Amino acid sequence: MGEDSDMTEKPLPATIIPMRELSTQSSPGTPPLPQDDYRPQLARTLSAPPYTIFTHRTKMFIVASVSISSLISPFGATTFYPALNDLARDLHVTPTLINLGLTTYMIAQGIAPAFIAGMSDNNGRRFSFIVCFVIFTIANIGLALQTNYAALLVLRMVQAFGCSAAIALCTAVVADIATSAERGKYMGYATAGLLIGPAFGPTIGGILDQYLGWRATFWFLAIFGGVLLVMFTALFPETCRNVVGNGSIPARGVNLSILGNIQQRRHARETQSEEGLDQASIQLSVKRRKMGFPNPLRTLKILGEKESCIVLLYNGCFFTGMIGFATPIIPVLYEEIYGLNTLDIGLCYITMGMGSLTSALTTGHIVDWNFRRHAKRLGMTITKGKQQDLRNFPIERVRLEVVVPGHIVGTLALLAFGWTLKFKTALAGPEVALYFVGFGVSTAFNITNTLILDLHRDRPATATSAVNLVRCLMTAVGAAVILPMCRAMNPGWAFTLVALVYVALLPVVFLIMAKGQRWRTELADKKDRAQIAKEAAAFVVDAEASSRHGRHPSHKEEKVPSP
Repeated sequence: MGEDSDMTEKPLPATIIPMRELSTQSSPGTPPLPQDDYRPQLARTLSAPPYTIFTHRTKMFIVASVSISSLISPFGATTFYPALNDLARDLHVTPTLINLGLTTYMIAQGIAPAFIAGMSDNNGRRFSFIVCFVIFTIANIGLALQTNYAALLVLRMVQAFGCSAAIALCTAVVADIATSAERGKYMGYATAGLLIGPAFGPTIGGILDQYLGWRATFWFLAIFGGVLLVMFTALFPETCRNVVGNGSIPARGVNLSILGNIQQRRHARETQSEEGLDQASIQLSVKRRKMGFPNPLRTLKILGEKESCIVLLYNGCFFTGMIGFATPIIPVLYEEIYGLNTLDIGLCYITMGMGSLTSALTTGHIVDWNFRRHAKRLGMTITKGKQQDLRNFPIERVRLEVVVPGHIVGTLALLAFGWTLKFKTALAGPEVALYFVGFGVSTAFNITNTLILDLHRDRPATATSAVNLVRCLMTAVGAAVILPMCRAMNPGWAFTLVALVYVALLPVVFLIMAKGQRWRTELADKKDRAQIAKEAAAFVVDAEASSRHGRHPSHKEEKVPSP
């Protein structure tokens, strides 16, 4: 939790400081300078660097880009929903087996980000985006050409791996460029594509299937993936803080883009004109990471933390109501009850997307307002562009107070959706319910995602992949069981059972608000003690090795861990 320091001071100008203050930046074999050596050297002392150097316009471009890119996940899952019956007839299988393809897709989509997230936290967001877009494009070309059910299942899993960039990296990019005080707004914009995609994907798929056939849906996705690949390769700047810091560290190789290069040059000119410094002089301590193989076990480690695990299970369970329960049954039940064709069925998803879009554009501002309200109550100063110290701040209460109304709205809407289908009301009945399903579920999903990022600011992509793992596995189960439930009971009682589960989930929200801050403090103290013990053990080993070789510890080995 040491990163959450309160950066409210203004940066000091370039000045002349003693060389002894720069001794920690010397090479490993260089002896420390004497304490009275005051040879003047140019350096830059920063007491409070900005959280990011990206301008507001650049941040909005970045957020808009990841929001558009996040469409590939719901588009990949839902564009062929209206064509389920046509696809089953052409491949000579049952609709239940085609729905099994959705289940395998969600399972693969849940596992893949565990690999992509670790790679992006170490090697950068751009590289991960590019790799995933290439895989996504190739998989869709294969799906458009395949002719049997086995190929459909395999290629759908490959397609899901390509979609994982949108899931693992979308919210991680927001954590790279936005402080906790403004994160709610940017999270709403960034996840808008992920949430409205399930509405417009089936609409696009319905139009394509109606006039061009189901293969056209996969050709559309292949073209969309190719456009994203070109756009991100040329324009998207690197944002990963482990690679470019707050954006002031020059990107290299695959991490360098046209827009990123322009931003770097602008920042260098401003730095030189305002402070008379060469840009390289403020990067003496930068250590570039080598390309590393992703470690998916880091995702599972987050699930082992008490507070994070509870938030993740809540997030996944509630999101399943929209994507795992409501979305998959629309093609089957709407055709049976209302006699709609594929195009009409696709259009019926728009209302849910409008609810999700309304949530994305409004609740983020409410979350940021609630942050400012609590900060004022506690006497915390919020400085624009500076990250706040959250160690003693009730961030759980700040976020989840806005979740409660969304939870209630989403639960009641799912209940209404089931019973309007049961009584075969006018089509407007389930459509109005779907709007509020989209609004309520998206509100809870967005805000709990933001909370997970607040808890894991040092590894946002890994935290997001944990969200995705739980969400996709639960959604896969939901998509597999909801249609048999509706057949065995009826839609009304099936969604009543779902609503009762969500009523039981509501106390979990209040539990996190009541005990989350204490759990977070206990975990931070535990990590601090483990780090101190690790440093102390390393110091003892170095001291013993030095004594065996009859030499004094180097200046690096003289660093004793502070209690």
